[in-house]
Amino acid sequence: MNEHDRHVRARKEILAGGIPEKRIMVAVEDKEFIEQRKQEKREEQRKALDRLEATKDARTPWFCPSCEKVMKKNLDDKMWRLYGHCFDCQVDVEHRMRLDGTYDVWEKDKIKANKKSYIDDMERMVVEWKKLTEETPQFHNQIAPDGYTIDSEDWKQTEENREFLNNLADNTLEYLKNMKEKL
Repeated sequence: MNEHDRHVRARKEILAGGIPEKRIMVAVEDKEFIEQRKQEKREEQRKALDRLEATKDARTPWFCPSCEKVMKKNLDDKMWRLYGHCFDCQVDVEHRMRLDGTYDVWEKDKIKANKKSYIDDMERMVVEWKKLTEETPQFHNQIAPDGYTIDSEDWKQTEENREFLNNLADNTLEYLKNMKEKL
């Protein structure tokens, strides 16, 4: 007898004034299953905390750690990423450096570091470009209106052209190296 038939029979007995058959339900706890679920839950919480911890430094805090003011300006975000405090604190730091006479040295070091970073980026780009000149570059263009046809174009280089480009890249790398040494 299925559950539906049992319910129908119980209703009929109740309507006739009788007492339906009694059923006792017992819940059985599977301790291994419960412990496994707890372990899975702890593991999920640990992973969530790890993810939260990994993104902690990428987020701008609500309050400046130095002055406890609310960091709500766009400049506060930029100064937090650069120096670890709000814009107002950076203004104070630079003001103190001007009073001490150390601002000019700090500014020159900052400019020098930016120039060095720019030169390093240019060197990386020239090295990548030099690798591309050694290969035969292939370009893909989607010109047709059908949405899926791609036209491929191979740029074949002569040996003279390849040698010229390699010399140009080498000269550029040498020039950038000299610029870095002058800094």
